[in-house]
Amino acid sequence: MLTFRLKILLFLILALGINSCSLFHSFIGEKVKEPQVDFVDVKISGLSFNGFDLLFDLKVKNPNKIGVKLAGFDYDLLLDGNSFLTGNQTRGIEIPSLGEEVIQLPVSLSFLDIYRTFQNLRDQGLSNYQMKFGFSFEMPILGVIRIPVSKSGDFPLIKTPKISLESLNIEKLNITNADMKLRLKVNNPNVFAMILKGGNYQLKLNNQNIFSGVMSDKDVQIKENSDGIIEMPISLDFLNVGKSVYQMLSGNKSLSYDLVGNFNLGTSLPLMEKAELPFEISGKTDLIR
Repeated sequence: MLTFRLKILLFLILALGINSCSLFHSFIGEKVKEPQVDFVDVKISGLSFNGFDLLFDLKVKNPNKIGVKLAGFDYDLLLDGNSFLTGNQTRGIEIPSLGEEVIQLPVSLSFLDIYRTFQNLRDQGLSNYQMKFGFSFEMPILGVIRIPVSKSGDFPLIKTPKISLESLNIEKLNITNADMKLRLKVNNPNVFAMILKGGNYQLKLNNQNIFSGVMSDKDVQIKENSDGIIEMPISLDFLNVGKSVYQMLSGNKSLSYDLVGNFNLGTSLPLMEKAELPFEISGKTDLIR
């Protein structure tokens, strides 16, 4: 008789335990909701010939009447369908009950690194990206949950223009002064036009400082995927630069040159209306008279 009653008691305890557990989880399922993560904005915050900056803004909403903790998030940036940059942030953020927080993630990318990794992008004008996030939350009772979100878009692929010496012309030469013209060829490999707004430059011939100048304000347009010629005037006074420069220019030998400077550019690309293009070229050239 005692054994029978004990069995009945154990059965009732077990039944009540199962029912209580089911009711408890049903209650939790109705009361505790997963946080909501939405993209607010994605923008290119900086763009140059070197690279670009992306800024991701995301909003986290807590629909519960109790606070939850954002333990951190991981991300994976894919370019042209391939993983390029991964990372994670583990700083905890408390999201109050029925509250929300804006999370920002800045990402800086180098075009040199992109072209080294993805050779097929060198000849393209645009590439697509996909940013995958995984937000980890510490939830009451439910423990740690991970909510994935993603965003896709396009960004321009910028190539650095190539600058080379076209010619160095002597237009006038006598024992007191000389007028010269430096002609540079600028190759624009981009899908947008460039407009030269000005700049500065320094010229050395045979390791001797010859001239430092500032370019005029006259706009020179270089169309997309084409070459353009930029002419820079040089006026020399041999009383200032020395007689040796006159002897150098009046000879017929090839001269070594070193040219450094910086161009101020405008472009037809809305995200890069202004840009700077530093340059440094060297080699040998014959004077054209």
